[in-house]
Amino acid sequence: MKEDSVRSVERAFQILGAFTRDEYRLSLSELAEKIQLPVTTTLRLANTLEKLNILNRQEDRSYTLGNKVYLLGSIAKANFRPQQIIYPHMKYIRDKTKEAVSLYGVEQEERVCYEHVESLLTMRCVMRVGDRAPLWAGAGGKVLLAFLGEDAIKREIEKAHKITETTIYSPEALRKNLGEIRIHGYALSWGEREEGILSIAVPIFNRRGDILFAFSLAGPATRFTEEVAMELIPEIQDICKGITRQL
Repeated sequence: MKEDSVRSVERAFQILGAFTRDEYRLSLSELAEKIQLPVTTTLRLANTLEKLNILNRQEDRSYTLGNKVYLLGSIAKANFRPQQIIYPHMKYIRDKTKEAVSLYGVEQEERVCYEHVESLLTMRCVMRVGDRAPLWAGAGGKVLLAFLGEDAIKREIEKAHKITETTIYSPEALRKNLGEIRIHGYALSWGEREEGILSIAVPIFNRRGDILFAFSLAGPATRFTEEVAMELIPEIQDICKGITRQL
């Protein structure tokens, strides 16, 4: 009985994890497909979550996250210590460069945006909290992947494919690039996910040396050049080391 209860909790969290910024409304069949459970089982779980105000069922019978999740999210954000520590540094770098700064972590084999400070300029790199992207493409993803260990690297190399003309996706080139990131302590990307965007990222570790986040800065390559980016890396590395000591 206890195992059944644990399994039900796990499945309920799988349902919550099925929703994203872009897929914020899902039908019952879409939910069932995403969590790989029978429709009948998914319906039973969804009905329970609806009674708890964790899911809302719309007039078209699709589901959205409920008010309870919104309230819990606001409480979590207000007490999320990494954000409290890191956000002032993100805003400082944004104000200094006028370019967009993002904080990425790893969730379900993807990089997810935990925080974002928008560019002060008109041409900007658009990112939203909750957005997801591959670990194997772009500076923010690769600086996380480089320190996740061999199993994760093998898994992500198998997923890699061409997105733009500058995407590094061959197994040999990608593995070499990840090795260089570990050696130098930063990643630099020339439009690997989005053409015309140059981005840099520096890892943030916990005190045990485990990778937690990527501190990333991005902007149009026409103004945020490699020369400008490289001049900023030592300062951002010092900031990230200071963040580690506070976490």
